[in-house]
Amino acid sequence: MSDADERPAMTCQPPLDWSGAPGSARPRLSGPPLWQAAIKQTPESFRVDEDLGFAPSGAGNHWLLRLEKREMTTGALVDWMAKVTGTRARDIGFSGLKDRQAITTQWLSIPHESFDPEAFERACQEAGVGLLEIDRHDRKLRRGTHRANRFRLQLDHVERLDAETDGDLSAYLARRAPGLASRGMANYFGEQRYGRQFSNLRGLVEWGQGIRTGRPKRQARNWLLSTLRSAIFDHVLAERLMAGTVDRVEPGDLLQLAGSRSRFPAEPDELDALQTRLEQGDVTPTGPLWGEGVSQAESAVAERETALADEMLARFGAEIWRRWLADWRVAADRRPLAVRVPDLDYRVEGGQVELAFSLPPGSYATELVAELFAAKVIS
Repeated sequence: MSDADERPAMTCQPPLDWSGAPGSARPRLSGPPLWQAAIKQTPESFRVDEDLGFAPSGAGNHWLLRLEKREMTTGALVDWMAKVTGTRARDIGFSGLKDRQAITTQWLSIPHESFDPEAFERACQEAGVGLLEIDRHDRKLRRGTHRANRFRLQLDHVERLDAETDGDLSAYLARRAPGLASRGMANYFGEQRYGRQFSNLRGLVEWGQGIRTGRPKRQARNWLLSTLRSAIFDHVLAERLMAGTVDRVEPGDLLQLAGSRSRFPAEPDELDALQTRLEQGDVTPTGPLWGEGVSQAESAVAERETALADEMLARFGAEIWRRWLADWRVAADRRPLAVRVPDLDYRVEGGQVELAFSLPPGSYATELVAELFAAKVIS
């Protein structure tokens, strides 16, 4: 996932505060940033290009389209495509959500029987949507199937946080970049996952504590569950960062093989070998995307994750959210605690910095930036 806009819940309470909360001084794998910068000053300053990882098959029952949009969410793009082609929105496939406040390219699929390429090209020209590539394909695109997202960001108003900070920005970035390649960035969910002004967090409290009654409708339910799982994961990640164990294999860790979703537990008698594999980038520890049941990790790691999940659920209304996780059959999953960024490139010019890098689906560019710069708000 890149940094897609998240839909806020209707709410009125102040956001909760915890160690992994967005907007707070989250622990960082690179340590606290020494410089500050402003991000997303214009759509042109935040560009995302989706790397699908495979080519269209050239034949089949779908079309694959590579589209470029500006200041438009993926959801809005799908709704527009459905309207101009007469296709049901649920029949249009895409792999990842892309930002609204940005210029982005991504692939979408549409059934061939309801699609007129020439008419669609004209509609794109009228709407200001770029049609970059089009070809036939043998299946609908599914979520999370693309290989990576390529980012090119321009940061403005770059300044030292403290007058005593080393004034050479290029030297500062040169010191931090190798750590992002070898140790990685903390794989937090971005602030946008929590809604505008943290409204999704407040929504969790309102539903969980009975301030809002009944049950949320399906779309609201999905956003709330996503927020709940993100909050628990970020809390676990922040605690491991403060304990200094994000880049250390612990007995019971559920490790994920690099470049795949294959996972296996860390056995106590294999810790030295597994630590070597972690340092070589072959495996990475994971944290919980909470669901019904218990932690998928083992031994002390599972106990700690369960305690931290219990802590978060208690803040949101544990009884209701536990029941809904079970009623809705929310399957537990895992997410890497850290993501390596081996291709970070940067250019410093005056009070601006240009960054270019790739991240796997589901990781947030804003969290990479936060490893280097504190957020500077421009009114």
